[in-house]
Amino acid sequence: MPAMPPVFVTTSWDDDDRSGLKLAELLSVHRLPGTFYVPTGRLGRDSLFSVSDLRTLSAAGFEIGGHTVTHAVLTQVGAGQQAREISACKSTLQQILGREVTMFCYPKGRLNAQLMSAVKRCGYRGARGTQMLSCSARFHPFAMPITVQAYPHGRSNYVRNLLRYGAVGALMKSSWDLIHFKDWLSLGKTLFDRVRRQGGVWHLSGHPWELEQLQLWPQLRQMLEYVSNQTGVQYVTNGQLLALLYGETSAGSGTLAAGEASASPISHG
Repeated sequence: MPAMPPVFVTTSWDDDDRSGLKLAELLSVHRLPGTFYVPTGRLGRDSLFSVSDLRTLSAAGFEIGGHTVTHAVLTQVGAGQQAREISACKSTLQQILGREVTMFCYPKGRLNAQLMSAVKRCGYRGARGTQMLSCSARFHPFAMPITVQAYPHGRSNYVRNLLRYGAVGALMKSSWDLIHFKDWLSLGKTLFDRVRRQGGVWHLSGHPWELEQLQLWPQLRQMLEYVSNQTGVQYVTNGQLLALLYGETSAGSGTLAAGEASASPISHG
């Protein structure tokens, strides 16, 4: 009997709102890793991440990834600005953290082949987009998809998302899920169960400021409780996932089996 394909759970969280500390605390409670993609241009302002916050997250075991300097939509600017946004963000984060930053996230998920090459040239090992409903462990390392976003999307949003990425095959595969769609929480649970049966990657993403604004914390807690501490599941950051799938050990180190602490306790003020 063939061996069961590996099962991975990873999470990622975008932007610079300080509510990310509340999210990190919740992830820690459930022993789940997370990758935080942070734009660097506004650090320390108002209710946004400070330099100290990023160091605290990193010290607690969370991965910090690049998300440009100004959150510019990179497909709408020239090559020179693209390079500055991508590389300056990486340099700033590495100076703050004292370690290499290997992962990047495209603002608003806008990407193309030229932009993927630009991110790679700037020294990143991989990058995340926003194509949803993916459970596969086979994807381009500079176009990492997600499974579900912690956000109350309607059915049509998922269809438009996949069409924007030209993922017609993925749309066809997801037709049953979309026909029976109820809400993001039920969809996330359904897709997690599928990954546990068939192997693959279950990737939850979101924006901490939206969780706060829409008061999605109770739903998120339910989702995290559902997927955490499961036997046979490897819990990894985005960088660790790529390291395992592509052998890029410098993109992350080690994995976490069920029951292992993914991060040190963290509190937010």
